[in-house]
Amino acid sequence: MKGLIPLAALTMLGLTACGNTDSTTVGADGNTVTPVVVTDAICRPTANGRKVTACYLHLVSTRDDTLESVATPAAARASIHETTMESNMMMMHPIEGGVPMTAGQPVVFTPGGNHIMLNDVAEPLVAGDTVELTLSFAQAPDLTVTAAVGQPPASNEG
Repeated sequence: MKGLIPLAALTMLGLTACGNTDSTTVGADGNTVTPVVVTDAICRPTANGRKVTACYLHLVSTRDDTLESVATPAAARASIHETTMESNMMMMHPIEGGVPMTAGQPVVFTPGGNHIMLNDVAEPLVAGDTVELTLSFAQAPDLTVTAAVGQPPASNEG
């Protein structure tokens, strides 16, 4: 029985060193763990005559990773943006290179902060609709989430 514990530890070490390429990770207890958990995904309704909107969500990764890009069938383009203050004006810019995610630390996309910008929205988005967002990461497999269309909660940032 004593020999089984070191053998199990070496097996887990070998699996960890080789990496895990499927959509889950095997935890130390042998259970599967989702590499990235997404909550509170919401996209604003499009304003009349506009083809642009923003989406917000919360992410937590089980390992250090990077959110590299976002895609959606609802719009021709989706990009990750940040909001900054420049000359007393709020400005939005694409985030180049993605958003770093530290294992276990929430990454929050909120109004006035980081957000997902949808450009050339195919059909107007109205409250009650849903939008599929496919998130692509440097390490974790792509993850498709369904965002509700509605007004996000007010941000405490900024």
